[in-house]
Amino acid sequence: QVSISVRQPACAHTPHRLWRRRSGWQVHRPSMGAEGSNCHKGVGSEHEVSDGKKKKKKDKKEKKQKKSKKDRSDSSDSSEDPWAHHRTSVEVSSGVQLNSLLEAFELCDPARSGYVRDHARFAEVAMRLTGLRDSADSFWHQLDRDGNGAVSFPEFVEWAQMNRVALPIGLTGGTGDVGPGGIAFPSTWKGPRDPRVAVGWNQRTMVTDGKLFAELQQMLDLTYKKVWTRDRKATGNNQVPDGYKLVRAMHSENFSDWNRYYLKRHRLVQDCANGGWLQQYQPLTAQASGICARHTLRAEVCNEWLLFHGTSANAAEAICRGDFTMHLSGSATGTLYGRGTYFAESITKADEYAKADAEGNCCALVCRVAGGQVLYNEQVEPSGPAMQDMVLKDGLYHSIIGDREKCRGTFKEYVVFDADQVYVEYILVYKREYAAVPAS
Repeated sequence: QVSISVRQPACAHTPHRLWRRRSGWQVHRPSMGAEGSNCHKGVGSEHEVSDGKKKKKKDKKEKKQKKSKKDRSDSSDSSEDPWAHHRTSVEVSSGVQLNSLLEAFELCDPARSGYVRDHARFAEVAMRLTGLRDSADSFWHQLDRDGNGAVSFPEFVEWAQMNRVALPIGLTGGTGDVGPGGIAFPSTWKGPRDPRVAVGWNQRTMVTDGKLFAELQQMLDLTYKKVWTRDRKATGNNQVPDGYKLVRAMHSENFSDWNRYYLKRHRLVQDCANGGWLQQYQPLTAQASGICARHTLRAEVCNEWLLFHGTSANAAEAICRGDFTMHLSGSATGTLYGRGTYFAESITKADEYAKADAEGNCCALVCRVAGGQVLYNEQVEPSGPAMQDMVLKDGLYHSIIGDREKCRGTFKEYVVFDADQVYVEYILVYKREYAAVPAS
């Protein structure tokens, strides 16, 4: 059992006061003098106090009124995070203080596996952090959003932010991955960058830039393989297409998903660095240098790739709006390498799971995938559950590459078990192209 207590800000004479507005929570802080906070400010001579008493009282009242008016103004007028000034720390019974969400997460994950699994331990920490009282199962239901039974650091951070836990995230290190406020937006981001405005941002926009469209078509061309597998039968046409023509593309931006992906990727970068080694794997999509360069993938430090995921148009939009659901993993692609989410480096493989509409248009997602330490397998009949445990329970690896190209002459398959390792960049709508049949 974990015994912890919450320490409030040191200066008890100047407590922070919170009130709620439609635009969110605001923090009112007492005015600070040049010498420090009011409770530490020095006092002048008795003569100065006597002569200037009325004037100072009047000035103080006016200053307070102006400040109060300013604090009540619309939060969109400032990019400052109001919670940045309202910090608490968590103190363990041994005297160790937790000053960040990262430290709180590691308290829940003593084995340093990268995941929280102990419901009771988390509930004890959660009650102290939030002041709420609830059952362990209820707390866990709030926490395990993707339903895979193991909670990652991004899920933990999102839960803490939803419950107004006033601790900094705690991302540090010399990776160059952390932007102002802890989260940096990708260079391709077109939406709002103020976190308070971007928090609900979840949009798809049509790709109209000719160069970008050409880069996506090139990605289809370079990853095409004239290879058949039995999964092709599910498309209704057992013939492998001779190519794929991009009809339209939409760029997806989902702040919540990016926030979680960014945090997870940062943790993978640190884990790979701490491990002292990283076996890099270059997928077929890396040949599409234009689109890969556009997204500044971090392949060299955490095996970050762009990969395909074939699906239907409706499922693609649902994934973009909500994220991959791990408790449904394997329902469409099987569980050869465990109950994870499967991705392809070849559009031909992804196309086996795409569903054509009435006009013959098919759909595939282009996703960032942070692979981290990869469990590589080239066995004909691998043990899916055992490999899944090596990723989720042992914490030795972060993803799996099943090399069916080597053992069967077909395709490599990329598998992850944490939705936070995936971020959807594009929805591609394309047509299957077949060579014309010569007239008899």
